[in-house]
Amino acid sequence: MQTCKIALLQLLTGIAVVLFLVFLNYDFLHEFYIENQETLAGPIINGFILLLFFTGLIRIIQGYGFYSREEAALKNFRKNLTRGIDEPDEGIPGNTLIAERYQRVLELNRARTTVDQNALAATVVAQQSLKTSYPHFINNVLILAGVFGTIISLSISLVGANEMISNGGSITGMTTVIHGMSTALSTTMTAIFCYIFFHFFYSKLTDIQTNLLSQIEEITINLLDTHSNVTEADVLRNTDYILQQLQSLIREMKTTQEENTESARQLANIIKISQQSNGSINHHMDRLEVILRDGFRLPKIK
Repeated sequence: MQTCKIALLQLLTGIAVVLFLVFLNYDFLHEFYIENQETLAGPIINGFILLLFFTGLIRIIQGYGFYSREEAALKNFRKNLTRGIDEPDEGIPGNTLIAERYQRVLELNRARTTVDQNALAATVVAQQSLKTSYPHFINNVLILAGVFGTIISLSISLVGANEMISNGGSITGMTTVIHGMSTALSTTMTAIFCYIFFHFFYSKLTDIQTNLLSQIEEITINLLDTHSNVTEADVLRNTDYILQQLQSLIREMKTTQEENTESARQLANIIKISQQSNGSINHHMDRLEVILRDGFRLPKIK
């Protein structure tokens, strides 16, 4: 079974267990958190902590679903490689990480460009950090929310203590002090429990993400990146290819030069023949002029 599916199953099981425990202790929890509250500070702060907790859990579940699809795509890609298929990304959605990496490496290899492994890895890590940014924020804020609730509750207790001192042991002041201490305890307990539960499954999400990205980099290095390491043999092979192209170009230039020389020779012959033809035409024109002048007995033109 995939790691993401196992983690998701554990998360759902944990939620079911917590709901069962809440159901068993509903009367105590209802009295402790909701009943006998002098102010709304406790319900508001605890509600805020639970809101952060559940929105963070939703993002974690979404992350499990995303990486579950990525793990399935990576598994199919490995199978295609072992089967010797010409296109290892056959049957794999094009928007998955492994398919995008394969196409990117393919483009670089076709362009005879060195594959920068570090740049590709850094790009993927930066993109995937967005998947865990909100859960990371919740993981850091939960304890601070509990501390904030404790500070507010202690402030309420100080207000009650001040009322007791001012009124000479007022019962109302004592009730406010007890309420403040109770609220501080409830908010601290809620924050600690939410943090432990949330941090456990958030750590699993980051572990799954790290493991998946490392597998992609491993495939890139060992199976896809066949032209990224430039060796001496590669340099010699490319140099030989360039020399062959240069020799072919020189032969074409020599042929073109010979054709141009032959064309120039033919053009010179044509010019010579044309000049000879012009001389013959002038001679015939002179004879024609003499005949016409003698025939019509015309005087010579001076």
